[in-house]
Amino acid sequence: MADTHVPALPDRRLRLRRALRHGGFVFGAAILMLALVVAVFAPLLAPYDPVAQNLSARLIPPSWMQGGRPDHLLGTDHLGRDYLSRLIYGSRISLIVGFATMVISGVIGSTLGFVGGYFGGRVDDVVTYIINSRLSMPGLLVALAVISLVGGSLLTIVLVLGLLFWDRYAVVVRTATQQVRSADFVAAARVAGASAPAIIWRQIRPNVFHHILVIATLEMAMAILSEASLSFLGLGIRAPTPSWGLMIAEGRTYLFAKPYLIWIPGIAIFLLVLATNLLGDGLRDLSQPERHT
Repeated sequence: MADTHVPALPDRRLRLRRALRHGGFVFGAAILMLALVVAVFAPLLAPYDPVAQNLSARLIPPSWMQGGRPDHLLGTDHLGRDYLSRLIYGSRISLIVGFATMVISGVIGSTLGFVGGYFGGRVDDVVTYIINSRLSMPGLLVALAVISLVGGSLLTIVLVLGLLFWDRYAVVVRTATQQVRSADFVAAARVAGASAPAIIWRQIRPNVFHHILVIATLEMAMAILSEASLSFLGLGIRAPTPSWGLMIAEGRTYLFAKPYLIWIPGIAIFLLVLATNLLGDGLRDLSQPERHT
């Protein structure tokens, strides 16, 4: 009888096939990639200068509404600035804040988690105390206080959020490291004479990296929402720099007369945050496929 055994696909192809079958992951990755492309190529995609004012063309509605014009697809704001151009350039602010905050907080929190989880004892007590101290502070309120004192700028927002949003990384990585450090391959590396930093980087990090990746997407979404909130309150990105939160703040005066000034940037924030969260959920599911088999 002929052998009917079908050779297994390479692991990479299996992961790719599983990812393409995960609707949330595909949707989140597609929206996030689209936002990234729009942000990178903003000078080529934006039809107008996002800060150029034209008072003779102020408060033009989107082109599909009565009174709209085809040369301003999403209309104009109260200063006659093209809303599509400001929306496109605003994606840069959201993605820069999201990615930069994710990296800074990820480095801080993961480092603390690795150190506390691997060494244990008094070192872990110190790390736990630092984590508990951070958890006792309301992050957004601290950010409001610091930025109101220092002044709002892109660099300030990134640094403040990055230095405040690392606690989730620390908690998850610390717990995962405690579970992995007793594994046989870690003991073998220790017996072979590998140093603690080498064991953490080469043995433990690859086994907890999927946890870090999932937390990173959640923290990125939180950073995007926090930047929009700070800009809405007037403590974030300063005018005339286009920011989605600032666009909502500037449009609230015309909430009932020109609601598109609110819901256009609001939908953009919603889609970007939703895509980031769906990407994180997809990465969690794909890293633990046995939960859904």
